[in-house]
Amino acid sequence: MVPSFEKRVRAFAIDTSAVSLFIIVSLFLGNYYEPLPYIVSGVAFLTFYFLPYLSKKTHGQTLGKKVQRIQIVKIDDSKAELWRLFLRDIFKLGASILTFGVYLIVAFFFMSDKTSRTIHDYLFKTKVIDLEKPTGKYDGFNKTESMRKRGF
Repeated sequence: MVPSFEKRVRAFAIDTSAVSLFIIVSLFLGNYYEPLPYIVSGVAFLTFYFLPYLSKKTHGQTLGKKVQRIQIVKIDDSKAELWRLFLRDIFKLGASILTFGVYLIVAFFFMSDKTSRTIHDYLFKTKVIDLEKPTGKYDGFNKTESMRKRGF
């Protein structure tokens, strides 16, 4: 099943928030040892964006994807190779940083409701799948859960 746009954004936000929190906290460590903020920031970056891919239990999932119950797989639904996962995220994060976040906006505009694939998914022949079973609820307007909660 294809995950909603919201699930993908929430998963990315969880990972990015965790890294950002460590970067902000590490800024104060420079008073004690000048290179420490860079070390802590680098370790946080690797820990939240790349280290989870090495685990066999969470293959294709970062912390955010695990919480949202989504996973990265190849187009044929088989497990994505480690190099493919790493290059996909390096490209996504690199393009995001170089364009000051504009890439993420453009990438998500390319995402359709049927495939839920972004530019980096097309480049690396991957897709994101939803691990939750569908509830079968359909109200005719294709509203997301958060839209229903807000009364739309």
